[in-house]
Amino acid sequence: MEPNPVIGPDAAAKLNPLVLTTGHFSPGEAASFCAGQPDEIRRRIGEAELLYYRGEIREASERFQALSDSEDFSGSIASLLCRSICALADGNVHTLLDNYRSVKLLRGILPQDDPLRSMTEYYLLYVNILIHNVPDIHFPQFGIDAFSVPDALKPMAFYAYAHYLMEIGDIGRAIGMAEGALILSGRDYPIAEIDLCLLISTGYMLRAAWDKAEYYFRHAWEKAKPDGLLMPFAEHRRMLFGMLEKCLRYEEPTAYKRIQELAVSYHKHWVFVHNELTGDTITDSLTSIEYNVAKLAKNGMANQEIADFLGITVNSVRAHLRHIFNKLGIESRKELSFHVI
Repeated sequence: MEPNPVIGPDAAAKLNPLVLTTGHFSPGEAASFCAGQPDEIRRRIGEAELLYYRGEIREASERFQALSDSEDFSGSIASLLCRSICALADGNVHTLLDNYRSVKLLRGILPQDDPLRSMTEYYLLYVNILIHNVPDIHFPQFGIDAFSVPDALKPMAFYAYAHYLMEIGDIGRAIGMAEGALILSGRDYPIAEIDLCLLISTGYMLRAAWDKAEYYFRHAWEKAKPDGLLMPFAEHRRMLFGMLEKCLRYEEPTAYKRIQELAVSYHKHWVFVHNELTGDTITDSLTSIEYNVAKLAKNGMANQEIADFLGITVNSVRAHLRHIFNKLGIESRKELSFHVI
């Protein structure tokens, strides 16, 4: 078998389905980065991605729909993948799975040694992880060498696997892989860097290393704020415990309010999709503060620790827990795991 040819930057860009997600640009330059793409298809993909990351879900979905019949293979894959994620944010189970399965079919017709096949695999993993534990969707063995993909995709590839490790409870390896990805990238890939930092923040919260968790959360916000990239925070809301409240409620009230709106909507639709596909009983009936209290309690924090972290009184924590138990019809913290992820 002949060795694969070396893929230069221009060729790698052509093969890369998502423009902004793996784009190299400085914070504050997302819009100009998209506008400066070398062809119309890539410009349209990038602009649609930016709409999504800014929380304009419906408009982003419409833009990607318009790209779905593109003769450009990379553009078609990008449209299907991104419409899957938009469908998750809209609670549209059928669109999500139809698009996801279409990408799997497209991937299947690509030769094993085609670089686009490897890249598409990672994007499929990303959608898998966002949905979480769907029986129809399985995380394959990490048999693809992440170091072999183009530099622009490396942070995304390692994020996908680190997120998987986090979901199965291998917290130490997840943190190590995500921190290593930040070091290895060596350049500005803001979207992947935001996701990696939020994942690391979650890992440190699970280990009760609150200062480190806050450091990485704030680093993610520094990367996101200049371009208004709010959706990553909404996507990760179920993992972030009360860090949004701790860091942004009073310092960035306008952004915090919008993130909360996006997070509540996203979580509601995510719950619907997740429960529909898994038969689980994850709830969307809790308020934002109740959800955070439930998450912290589920993970073993005492009432005083929850109060200190969220900046509320112990009596407030007790009251929230009573309301949570009443809403869910449960009697103990152990039962929270059936209703809160």
